[in-house]
Amino acid sequence: MKKTKYLILALSTFALLYNSGCQKQLDIKPQNAVESSVALKTSKDVEGVLIGAYTAAALRGLYGGRFQSTTDFLADDGDFAYFGTFSDYTELNNKAITINNGFVEGVWNTGYNAIGVCNTVLANLNLVDPVKKARVEGEAKFLRGMIYFDLARVFGKAWNDGAPASNLAVPIVLTPTTAIADIQNVKRNTVAEVYAQAIADLQVAETNLTTDKSTYASSGAASAILARIYLTQEKYDLAEAEATKIIGSGTYSLVEHFSDEFQVKEQATRVFNTSEDIFAIQISNQSGYNALNEVYASSAFAGREETYLFGQFFDRFEAGDDRVNEVTDDSFTSKFNNAFGNVVVIRLAEIYLIRAEARIFKSSPDLAGAAADINVVRKRALLDNTTAATAAELLDAVKYERHAELTFEGFQLFDLKRYKGTTYSVDGDGNHLDAFPWNSPKLIFPIPKRERDANPQLTQNEGYQ
Repeated sequence: MKKTKYLILALSTFALLYNSGCQKQLDIKPQNAVESSVALKTSKDVEGVLIGAYTAAALRGLYGGRFQSTTDFLADDGDFAYFGTFSDYTELNNKAITINNGFVEGVWNTGYNAIGVCNTVLANLNLVDPVKKARVEGEAKFLRGMIYFDLARVFGKAWNDGAPASNLAVPIVLTPTTAIADIQNVKRNTVAEVYAQAIADLQVAETNLTTDKSTYASSGAASAILARIYLTQEKYDLAEAEATKIIGSGTYSLVEHFSDEFQVKEQATRVFNTSEDIFAIQISNQSGYNALNEVYASSAFAGREETYLFGQFFDRFEAGDDRVNEVTDDSFTSKFNNAFGNVVVIRLAEIYLIRAEARIFKSSPDLAGAAADINVVRKRALLDNTTAATAAELLDAVKYERHAELTFEGFQLFDLKRYKGTTYSVDGDGNHLDAFPWNSPKLIFPIPKRERDANPQLTQNEGYQ
């Protein structure tokens, strides 16, 4: 896999720097790998690799924006259309992905590259200072668990589509590959197996990490991803419990105005997490890349000005909803107008909506509690309290709030599948063309051709060659 190349190169570079600084004579030996015992000697070394895991996960191919944008493009049913030069986005928007799609391949490669770095950290925990060991393990397992969950969601069938115990997702790799001889042609694990691994990792992270607010992984961030997973699995009592941990902690609070969450300044500049952010990719003018700014923003804000909003997008909003104001000149979303704004992966508004949905469907429904959670989000949007009272009405209210609140943030595909909806390809005027039900094979990423060429054990998804 391509991830192996990245890891070997990273360890080789680390070892070269380490050895050149500690040896008076350069001893060059032909080799195709560097053992981690050579590259990693101290706790500081392992902690440095952990920072590398965050950097790997933050690349544009994954949480730097393209995981979010690729899934939203695939699910879109006419809120917007892409008129740009990236054929990869055009394929996604048309629900006609090819096995050579570079952005899909980027999600796979970047995901496994980051997992590989996490595995290197976890394989060397014995080097970590005892007082830091739990934290280092927790942060590495948070990243690995979150990535496995997301890879399973895009390269495998949805949890509610058939049998998770037999549907294939992605391979589970838990040990680092540091030598060419170590490379194995792994098979794809099932959806159920990958979800179980993600939950196991995140439970360790939740236990090991502090509840304090941080730009790094925290116990609250682990709880948030667990809440997402449990909601996906329809384990509503567990989803509610995880969401309540976060809300009840008092660590996070909604910003006063919806637009404040996205911190668009007059000039692009580094910003810091808001009180609402639970986990965000940190971007600055010196590091990181905000791929959401690239694809969604107008040229006035450093974007490519290639993704245009249609009337359908505006028509979805209730009168007076402040969130519809997150557009500029009726053409582009302005959520990501700061080229150096952080890419928020988890924020508190989502957690309220997760808990609202869980309260509707849990074993002992709490409809009043669900309405209260919905109203917290609506109040910030300058809307009156919901009039929904029945379970069906409240679910419709949750659906509305998730679209109005979280649009363009990478939720549309997964909401479409959880709610068993239908999406459409559209023409240049936004008119619906072909229909794609939630369980269409076209709404699942293909296993990249490059990966299957390198590893014949990787079977292809339905509908792809």
